[in-house]
Amino acid sequence: MIRFGPAGIPLSCKGRTIRDGIEDIHALGLHAMEIQLVRGKAVNEVDDFEELGEIAHSLDIYMAIHAPYYMDFLGNGYMRNKSSKFLQFAGEIGTRIGARTIVTHVGPYHDHSSREAIEALVLMFRGLRNHYLQHNYRPRIGVELSGRPDLFGTLREITELCQRVRGLVPIINWPHLHARGNRWLNDRESFKKVFDFFKTNLRLQEFYCHFSGIEFDIDGNERHYAPVKKGEIKFEHLAEVILENNYDVVMISDSPLMEHDAMYMKLIMERVESRRQERVARREASERIRQVREAAAEA
Repeated sequence: MIRFGPAGIPLSCKGRTIRDGIEDIHALGLHAMEIQLVRGKAVNEVDDFEELGEIAHSLDIYMAIHAPYYMDFLGNGYMRNKSSKFLQFAGEIGTRIGARTIVTHVGPYHDHSSREAIEALVLMFRGLRNHYLQHNYRPRIGVELSGRPDLFGTLREITELCQRVRGLVPIINWPHLHARGNRWLNDRESFKKVFDFFKTNLRLQEFYCHFSGIEFDIDGNERHYAPVKKGEIKFEHLAEVILENNYDVVMISDSPLMEHDAMYMKLIMERVESRRQERVARREASERIRQVREAAAEA
């Protein structure tokens, strides 16, 4: 199944509660919601999370939670402990609301090499994974690819971390990957290579993704997210790869247009699928005509 949804409560939602967001997402024909805990603030509706989870389940909304952006697992002892505590809290409230994935960044390398960072993170995330298991937290922990060279999170770093910590999954942030890879996601094959890499190395059956446009500064570094239409990454290429290979995907819109771009991506996906079906129908019709002609010639 292919699900689309926004990173947060929809902009068009009249209410600003999570309940309002879930109901609005359903009304828009979307099927995923990523709750943003980006500033580490207390969630006002925690006491209602079990009920909200039941509502989301009844409406077939895939729920996920994004941990704060200041997560810093490679910082000093205080920051490492703070990051771990918040991921534990996210696991607790994620279980209450029926979230399937907790999304987190790792943070800066600081003075660690890539190898030193991986070794340190393997120990930390094994501990967090074990904490989730001991407390029967149901969501899986997802580690997001990063877009800046000072942040941990290259394709290979995230893959090795997930290989060495059972239960950990990658979060494919396509604009981050595009920026970190020198803007290389330019055609269908480049997207296909990413899926193939994860399927080969992690045997993934479902892919959790973020997508948006992206703008760069004068030096070519990632600046900020942009609407999908204004980005240089073409969602059509990604849609074609997903449909041709029948991937199960959750696609979260990180665009500043949020649910509007989630709906736009869904529309693109539907158009790509319609064109695919038309091509299949034409091929089948051509084959039937060929068979009729051959039969007539033999007669």
